[in-house]
Amino acid sequence: MQFAILGSVTVRFANGDPLAMMRPRQRSILCILLLNSDRRVSKKYLADALWGTDLPSDPGGALRSNLYGLRKATPIRRRLQTGRDGYALALHDEDVLDLHRFQSLAQQARAAQLSGDVDGAARLFQRALDTWGDPPLADIPATPIMQPVISELLEHRHAVQESLVDARLALGQHHELLPILMSLTTAQPLRERRWEQLILALYRCGRRAEALDTFTRARRLLAEDYGIDPGGPLQHLQRLVLAGDPTQSLALPVPPQRVHAGAVCEPPPQRHEVPRPPVGVPHQLPAEPRHFIGREAEVSVLADVADEMSPVGSSPVVSVVCGPPGVGKTAFALHFAHKIADRFPDGQLYIDLGAFSPATDSVSIQQAIRSVLTPLISLPEPDTMTPAAYANLYRTTLAQRQILILIDNAFDSAQVRPLIPASPQCMVIITSRRKLIGLVTSHGAHLTTLDVPSRAEANALLAGRLAAGDLDLEALSEVTEACARLPLALVIAATRAVARPMVPLRHLAEELRSEQNRLNVLCGGPAAGDIRAAFSWSYKHLTSAEARMFRVLGAHRIRDTTAADAGQLANVPALAAMQALTGLACVHLIREYAPKRYHFDDLVSTYAAEKAREEEDWLPDSTTPQRFR
Repeated sequence: MQFAILGSVTVRFANGDPLAMMRPRQRSILCILLLNSDRRVSKKYLADALWGTDLPSDPGGALRSNLYGLRKATPIRRRLQTGRDGYALALHDEDVLDLHRFQSLAQQARAAQLSGDVDGAARLFQRALDTWGDPPLADIPATPIMQPVISELLEHRHAVQESLVDARLALGQHHELLPILMSLTTAQPLRERRWEQLILALYRCGRRAEALDTFTRARRLLAEDYGIDPGGPLQHLQRLVLAGDPTQSLALPVPPQRVHAGAVCEPPPQRHEVPRPPVGVPHQLPAEPRHFIGREAEVSVLADVADEMSPVGSSPVVSVVCGPPGVGKTAFALHFAHKIADRFPDGQLYIDLGAFSPATDSVSIQQAIRSVLTPLISLPEPDTMTPAAYANLYRTTLAQRQILILIDNAFDSAQVRPLIPASPQCMVIITSRRKLIGLVTSHGAHLTTLDVPSRAEANALLAGRLAAGDLDLEALSEVTEACARLPLALVIAATRAVARPMVPLRHLAEELRSEQNRLNVLCGGPAAGDIRAAFSWSYKHLTSAEARMFRVLGAHRIRDTTAADAGQLANVPALAAMQALTGLACVHLIREYAPKRYHFDDLVSTYAAEKAREEEDWLPDSTTPQRFR
């Protein structure tokens, strides 16, 4: 079968004969399934992607009805896998999807471009663009979930269009390109590369004055609409035109692109100095933690990830650091960011999204982008720009720059995506209590999950913060274990001990022996931190089913459990228990240490028991079966 989604959704037999027309909603469902081919799509995701906030009264029934009609209208029955948790469309080896063909041709074109075959690259870029229909992406619903998908696909199309123009300019086709480029700069006035290409074509046609006038128009547009100057490459091109290059050798740099493994043996990349915008170099990273100990293995792995940056890439390197509350994600990210900061001559940006913090609302995209760009460029009034316009301005400002971006305390993948630039020489480090699997799928993000440190590392962390002198090693170890080796708890305990220098450490160990009093002892106030508050910021984001399961496990003082056992305790089906446990594991309030086996860490369990006493009107009896403990 031949599937097309880059224009109107169509399905054809292998011989090219089209199938009968589908209804609009059926085309949209097929399009969403094809975009996620070979991946399971949950019913909730499919409904949200299809209808957005305008859900029908019975979205499940509406989905089933449309899928039934889709099965009748197209021969996809053998390809559509249906389950209780959602749907998956598994393409066969002989099936052809125009999106896959577009991506494959674009890869081949970039490989030809890198090998110096400009004519072959131009032909392949054109064939890639020929796979698109008109109007493009006509049947993808513009819902909040699908709008970023639409934008990303169109961005890939624009990038290939620009690469095709570069190749044709290199082949001396500037006369033929002039009317096309004039139209494109009118249609896409904020894409500076279009202006660069038009200026170069005008110059090569002997129309130097018009080339300079075109630069003036581009500069005026950017200044009036966004209050910014043209980027470095555009300004550099203007200077070359002013100088009147006598050899007519003015050329645009080939944009960096990633060639996937197996496409071509890449020659060693040549490093070229890229003119950069005349803005200040930001150094926004907070101070590195003074008493950082351990994490050598994780630092080594992340250093290897940073080494993946390449001038011939097409996207930045993205790394997600996740883990339970208080495990030291921010401290680890800052330690590593300072370690590699000198690799980024254009500076470092720091954005705290505040998703798991005392704030009632997390930081919006507008607020986040304004916070990092305000020192760099003049920004318009906050109410004059949409979130999409802010994201475009952010990407434009960071284009062709080597910047390290640390995004702290993120809630989910959707919150982070607008803050990931397009520059391949950038690295983005994100911390979150969630795993942000969506970024692994969409941006190839590397996932680093932090666990509590080893006993030796935890003891060293605590000892390093205590006053100098002979330490009671037995008491030190007892405090470390009472804090469950959680770095935040250890820091609070150390702060409490240092504040009372005349009180022996064993007294602190005695205070921490009582589980019911432990959270009160580990309350260091606003300056030192509060372990109870740290857990509460995750607890308030749980669904009602997840929160209840959390309280049930805490009330029964569970340490290890399975979904079946947890469901029995909570009086819910095993599947519902599995869903609740998965949600708790996603925010690291419980650990799945083996397939379908879960462990509750001591401090989190203590907090869960406290929430059960506060919010439940029952208490478990003392004969809870030992197998649940």
